[in-house]
Amino acid sequence: MAELADVDSLRLLVETERRRKRLDAAMRAAVAEAERRGLAADTGYRDTVELLTVLLRISAHEARRRIDYATPQARSRSKKVWRVPAAAS
Repeated sequence: MAELADVDSLRLLVETERRRKRLDAAMRAAVAEAERRGLAADTGYRDTVELLTVLLRISAHEARRRIDYATPQARSRSKKVWRVPAAAS
């Protein structure tokens, strides 16, 4: 890459980021679909975390992160906290 002209290096940088974003979106969609379909239970895994750790060879922490990232609406609904306003003094 040291042989590339500056403009070509910049183009490579932008194109690589574009591809990374496209792959990231595809992974999010695949994880969300696996979660939506309940593929873990259907294929003998305890949950989607275990399915991802085995199939993708990633840590449980990374698997949870990907599930949270792929299914934010489910996460935000389940963690909603209702607060009662303090009484006016």
